[in-house]
Amino acid sequence: MNTTRMGSEKVFHYVALTVMILIAIYCITPFILMLSVSFSSEEAISKFGYRFWPSKFSTAAYSFLWAKRLTIGRCYLLTILVTTAGTLTNLVLTSLFAYPLSRKDFKARNVLAFVVFFTCMFNGGLTASYIVWTRIFHVKDTIWALILPGGLMGAMNVLLVRNYYSASIPYAIIEAARMDGAGELRIYSKIMVPLSKPVLATVGLFAAVGYWNNWTNGLYYITNSKLYTIQVYLQKLMNNITFLKTSSNMAEQAMLANLDLPTEGARMAIAIIAILPILMVYPFIQKELIKGLVVGSVKG
Repeated sequence: MNTTRMGSEKVFHYVALTVMILIAIYCITPFILMLSVSFSSEEAISKFGYRFWPSKFSTAAYSFLWAKRLTIGRCYLLTILVTTAGTLTNLVLTSLFAYPLSRKDFKARNVLAFVVFFTCMFNGGLTASYIVWTRIFHVKDTIWALILPGGLMGAMNVLLVRNYYSASIPYAIIEAARMDGAGELRIYSKIMVPLSKPVLATVGLFAAVGYWNNWTNGLYYITNSKLYTIQVYLQKLMNNITFLKTSSNMAEQAMLANLDLPTEGARMAIAIIAILPILMVYPFIQKELIKGLVVGSVKG
C-alpha cells in the first residue's frame, strides 16, 4: 500500500516537474528570440526573418541606443523616481484602505466595500479622467501626472490585502493590543504591516511593474521632453525610427549617408532595456510574491 502510494507520488512529481519545465521553456523562448533579434543586422532580419540565433551578428541597435545614453539615463532616473514614489504611496494607501475593510467591528465597512466593488465595474472613461486631472488638479506637464492618474490604488489590490488581513492575522491579536492600550494607528503600524509583508511585497511588485511600464500617462499628460519616462522616450524613439524608414526623402538621405537604421533590432533592444530592471528585481521577491498571492487570494 505504502509502496504503491510512494510510486504514485513519484510519478506525479516527475509529471509535474516535466510540465513546469515545458511551461518555463514556453515563457523563456520569446525572450531568447527577442535577444537574438536585437543582435541581428537589419539585412539579415529582412532576408531570413526572426531566428533564435543571429544569422549575422550586429550591435547596431545597441550602438544606436548608446549614442543616446545621456537622454536614456535621465529618463531611467526619472522612471526610477516615479516608480519608487508611486509604489510606496500605493502600498500605504492600499494597506490603509484594506485595514478597516478587514475589521468586522467597523461600522462603515459595507459602504467602503461598495465603493471598492463599484470602481471594479465602472469608471468615468478617458475623456472625463483627462478633464479632471488637467482642469481640476492641473497635473499636466508635472511629475504628478506620472504618479497620480490611474496608479495610486487598485480595487483588486485592496481586496487582496483585505483577504490577507482577515485570513492570516488573528483578530485576537488586535483585541490583545487594544486591551494593552494600543490605538488603531499603533495596531496598524506595529501589527498589521509587519505581519503582512508577503502580500505587501506582492502588491508592491504589481504597482512597481505598473508604474515602470506605464507610458499612457506620459502620452496623455506630458509634452515636455524633460519629463519623459523611459517607456515614453523609447516609444517616441521607435516612432522616429519608423518615420525615418518610411519617409522617402529621409530614407534617401540615410542611404546617401550610409546609415543603417536598426528598425527591428532597435525595437527588440528597446524592449530588453525596458524590462531588464524588473527581471533583475523579481528573483529577490519571488518567495514573498507567491506566498502573498496564495494566502491573499483565499477569503477569510
